[in-house]
Amino acid sequence: MKLISWRNIINWIFLGIFVISLSIAITINFTPLYYFFVYHYHLASLVKMTNQQLITEYHQLLSYLNFPWQKQLRLSLPSTASAREHFLEVKHLFEINYLCLILTFYPTLSYLHRLKITKCWWELLFPCKIFGSLTIGLFILASLDFNDFFVYFHLILFRNQDWVFDPQKDPIIKVLPEEFFAAAFALFFLLIGSSFVFCLIQGKKSLKK
Repeated sequence: MKLISWRNIINWIFLGIFVISLSIAITINFTPLYYFFVYHYHLASLVKMTNQQLITEYHQLLSYLNFPWQKQLRLSLPSTASAREHFLEVKHLFEINYLCLILTFYPTLSYLHRLKITKCWWELLFPCKIFGSLTIGLFILASLDFNDFFVYFHLILFRNQDWVFDPQKDPIIKVLPEEFFAAAFALFFLLIGSSFVFCLIQGKKSLKK
């Protein structure tokens, strides 16, 4: 039996980080998901806006979070200093995610190219089982009680209570309902799961050959 090398472990770590970072980036920027909630839940009426005005507001928020050179959050809706501080912290997390995506892109591409050339996709079977089990475990936890999962998620990522918005002072929270975040997490898990399923299928085909 061939022992697992440190090179393989490093490649698997790069691959895992890349898949997670890419899935986060796609989920963040998949705006049709938010459009669905705007129209289906009539979110704009909660803040006395039209649907198009609210969608524009959402794009303004995404623009601020996505682009490092945009230093100020410009929203029509009023926001407190703690809310703006929270969005700044989220912006920093976005930047870290994009940095991870950029740094792992070439190593991951090179590794997958080598697997394709050598027809050694079976190397992905072990890490996919590990990452897949972790993903399924987190998905089950989120499904059982998303509210608690969402709270613990924030407690892990943030060291303050700025993420706890007062709807009267920060009405933006009214148009970012928990159901929307639940759907975003579901999309995130779906993207990761699909990636690992693809790798498992390729690995098993390679093993048979």
